[in-house]
Amino acid sequence: MSKDLLISISFVACLTIIKAQQPVLESFKEKPIIYADLGYNVNPFQITYPFSAGQNTLAYKNNFSPFLAFGFAYKWFHLRLGFPVIGNLRSPSKYGKTTQYNFAYDLTFKRIWYDFEFKSTFGYALKNPNLIFPEAYSINGMLNAWYFRNSDFQMNGLLGKRAHYNQEILTWYLKGTLNYFGSANRNGGLIPEDFQDQQPITTLTELKAFDFGAAPGLAYVNRKNNWQIGGWAGLGPVLQIKGYATPEFSKANIGIAPRYDLRIMGGYSSDEKFFFIVTDFDNKSLRFDDFQYRQIYFAWKFVAGYRFPGKRKAN
Repeated sequence: MSKDLLISISFVACLTIIKAQQPVLESFKEKPIIYADLGYNVNPFQITYPFSAGQNTLAYKNNFSPFLAFGFAYKWFHLRLGFPVIGNLRSPSKYGKTTQYNFAYDLTFKRIWYDFEFKSTFGYALKNPNLIFPEAYSINGMLNAWYFRNSDFQMNGLLGKRAHYNQEILTWYLKGTLNYFGSANRNGGLIPEDFQDQQPITTLTELKAFDFGAAPGLAYVNRKNNWQIGGWAGLGPVLQIKGYATPEFSKANIGIAPRYDLRIMGGYSSDEKFFFIVTDFDNKSLRFDDFQYRQIYFAWKFVAGYRFPGKRKAN
């Protein structure tokens, strides 16, 4: 065996040993961390039905404002404060004025990541026909729990603030979900009079649903040369109790609905600094025969921060 071949084999073996000795997840809990994030979220909904006016879909859109937040994390402590930086970006004459309230809390306990969120949006506009519904609103409350088969797949490393990854991970997961969502108009019907027919459902003033179920999926993360990308995707059924109200009566029903689970994030993370783009997508729906309601939530956020010198701990 030649000398060059022995050197090459030894070099590859050393690299393999070094990589094996690296922790999969590198934690920075012992470092004080400051960060800021800037983003926005939209929460439109749509109603699909064979309306007598010849149009099958009514799309309701909200105005939106960018949000700015500042955060600090050290050891067990983590605080984030956010607020809108300017008014609504879209023209008030076309989209009206929208107010949004969002609350979220998450924690990891015994390998399960729990996430509670409540989102509310007040003020919508209908694109075609061009009508403004200042008293229309949507709510979306959810309690989710993710179990990732690989114990090294953790949210701290995926989000990139308090940890990052040194190795590639692909694992399956199971998500349990509990949801309450819907839309209503506090000043009349949700559907314009020109689109109403003899069916009572076209005169509805509100529709809501409560559902629960589970969604399996795949999760992935990888980091090379300080650039990291990760996320997950899943699909599963939920058992749904749904209903709507008109000026004359209310109706409820039970059914099965699909539930999607999708999140993608990526960016740069070294020992000192990091910046990430984080997206969040949520799609909920309910159906009564040929009448379908769909609520969509999409959020985009740019996060950047700095880790001050301190102790570094490997998980």
